[in-house]
Amino acid sequence: MVNWSGVHGGQIKYVGCEILIPAKIKKAQPEIIELKDRVSKIINNIPCYTIEDKGLSFALHYRRCKDKELIYLRKIIPILFKYTKDRPIELMQMKKVVEVKPKGISKGDAVDAINRKYKKNISSINICLGDDVTDEYLFRSNISGINIKVGESKNFKSQAEYFLKKVNEVHWFLNKLTLIS
Repeated sequence: MVNWSGVHGGQIKYVGCEILIPAKIKKAQPEIIELKDRVSKIINNIPCYTIEDKGLSFALHYRRCKDKELIYLRKIIPILFKYTKDRPIELMQMKKVVEVKPKGISKGDAVDAINRKYKKNISSINICLGDDVTDEYLFRSNISGINIKVGESKNFKSQAEYFLKKVNEVHWFLNKLTLIS
């Protein structure tokens, strides 16, 4: 049986059910779409910036930007902070990425919800995989499960007990896992 969570815990898919999206998250959607459109207009013809639309959130990536192109980021960040101030959305600033998501959701909360639904009824284990700092919420909530950090980060101490270096190793692992069941 596989249950999963996506978009920082904003979606949960239980076996045999449709994807669940809480009302407070749906309520934030128009705000997120409007802000994504505003940011898109600012970076429209600047190829080093990309917007990743995750449906319930969006991420502005600027990994490929040179110093001179970061001037646009200095325009965008104040807009993001001002726009999110009194709305049901929040910012997460990570390495070369800024994400806008519904306020008050986390990957850890999603693991807790899955545990509440199933732990009393069946014997199970949560396997959590993640590649960025936001996954640490997930790992902290999954203390009795298996936590796998993806990627190489020498300067970052993770809560995960296991590590995979690259995405192709994740695919290999998941493939082997499906053969077990």
